[in-house]
Amino acid sequence: MSTTWIKNSLNTISVSTDGEKRKRSFNNIKSAVTDQEIVEFGKILSLLTGTSTDELKLTTINNIGA
Repeated sequence: MSTTWIKNSLNTISVSTDGEKRKRSFNNIKSAVTDQEIVEFGKILSLLTGTSTDELKLTTINNIGA
């Protein structure tokens, strides 16, 4: 069986101080991204937006063939 990486995408949820939630999605995330890189990205996103990043969801799409 072979596995071929297709793509990664990242979905985030940020919450402002007044409780407003904002969803963002990022595509074309590199194939060999590490957990630490995703966490650091969340921290940078918080700094840039001035809101806390509460959720980070990485989705990986692979093609699995026999």
